[in-house]
Amino acid sequence: MANDNMEMQEDSRKLFRRLNGWLFRYHRWFGVVSCLAMILWGASGVMHPIMSRVNPTPVNMAPPQASLELHGALAPAEVLARAGISEVSGLRIIGWNDATYYQVSFSGQSGRRYFAVNSGTELVDGDVKYAEYLARHFIGDTQSKLRSVSLITQFNNDYLDINRLLPVYRVDFERDDGLHAYVETSPPRVSALADDRKIMLASLFRFMHNWEFMRNADGVRITLISMFLAVALLSSLSGIWMYGFMWKRGTLKTQHQPLRRWHRTVGIIISLSALLFVVSAEWHLLGSKPRTVQPVVENHIPSIQLDMPDNVRHGGWGKINLVQMEDHGAYQLQPMQEKPAASMSSGEHDHSSKPKDSQAIRQMVYVDSRSGAVLDDASRKHAVQLAKYFSGLPDDKVTQTSQITKFEGEYGFLNKRLPVWRVEYATSDHLTYFVETATGALASVVRDADRAEGWSFSYLHKYHWLDFAGKDVRDFVMGLFGLGNLVIAMLGLWMFTRRYRKNGVGNVGG
Repeated sequence: MANDNMEMQEDSRKLFRRLNGWLFRYHRWFGVVSCLAMILWGASGVMHPIMSRVNPTPVNMAPPQASLELHGALAPAEVLARAGISEVSGLRIIGWNDATYYQVSFSGQSGRRYFAVNSGTELVDGDVKYAEYLARHFIGDTQSKLRSVSLITQFNNDYLDINRLLPVYRVDFERDDGLHAYVETSPPRVSALADDRKIMLASLFRFMHNWEFMRNADGVRITLISMFLAVALLSSLSGIWMYGFMWKRGTLKTQHQPLRRWHRTVGIIISLSALLFVVSAEWHLLGSKPRTVQPVVENHIPSIQLDMPDNVRHGGWGKINLVQMEDHGAYQLQPMQEKPAASMSSGEHDHSSKPKDSQAIRQMVYVDSRSGAVLDDASRKHAVQLAKYFSGLPDDKVTQTSQITKFEGEYGFLNKRLPVWRVEYATSDHLTYFVETATGALASVVRDADRAEGWSFSYLHKYHWLDFAGKDVRDFVMGLFGLGNLVIAMLGLWMFTRRYRKNGVGNVGG
């Protein structure tokens, strides 16, 4: 029995020695195969926090506020009848240039038409002019000459799918920095700002971080990235194992070459960050889905239903928006805010979370567009109605509804839209729909698998566990670890090439 135990122990020691020998032999090759990818990813990791600080941001974060003067206004039904319009998808009342307009949207059409509320006169090219007005407001520029305004209905190389919002107008000005703005006209908001510097840095970042040079062969790109991530994982794990084995055996020699000592020291310090990076990156890569244009409910509201009830005309509202409640139109009303609510900031690398004025949102009311009757609990009912439209699930499957007024948790900044409603269903994976009642748009769909992947990417890849210390600290730590991965990859590559030149390729693995 004792002999058997001794033989088993000897076999285990032999297996252990063979494993160590294999790791010592191939750790270099793991590192060499993955080093180019790690150099690209490390450099882009250093770039990310820098970009979030040098990218252009709106001068005015909130949309323009204007008093909606409706005394003496013609009812929308009368204005639309004069224009020969029998049905609309949406209607918003906006104040602009000391005048008030009906902004009218149509099903299946990107552009909108504008009619003065008092005379019913149509404003020619109203949507283009309003887009220019909004762009100047958000960037704080009333002087630069307008170069062009173009409608964007699909994502492209300049306006990426990360921006989420469509359709938008791209408004270009004749400026030295080449700044242009992407704005929505209904509701009025900025989707993105870009100047020459941001375009250059963003292109470089996507080249290094996402390997966009292979975007025309996406399947090959994802396969190659996955392979490099797997090899980088093996390189990190083998390095940790080797360091632990050498430390335990007391074979860490101070007389080793300085490059080797630095490679070993920096490597063990940043190895954990490398592991977190590759695991969360691979999970995110395999779980990501192509971003498409977010669906929006296409309303069909008869123009004849659109009266101007007294409580709408004389209510002193700051926002008036038409929505469809079941089979009839309703005005979504929000009081004028004393202080403008914070709007989402712009830029694909800005992940700030600025809350809306939640008190003003809670005060939002719905009234029937013909009678002016206040609709009870209409905001929540509208959200459930929209979620039902997108999910196909009955109302009795809804387990929880709540308003979301800031980006956090499972509904992050990348979703772009605020405020939204969260509607959760009684399913095994806790299926949840986020809907924007102001536009009838689906903002996001989340299941338990998405929550797990989102947590991994947020906390292991983007270090949001450091949010308690502030964005500056989080970005500094992220940049530091990115720099560490860059340094360790370059040191390893230099050591390998020196050994290659000295011993020849046949002896490098020995």
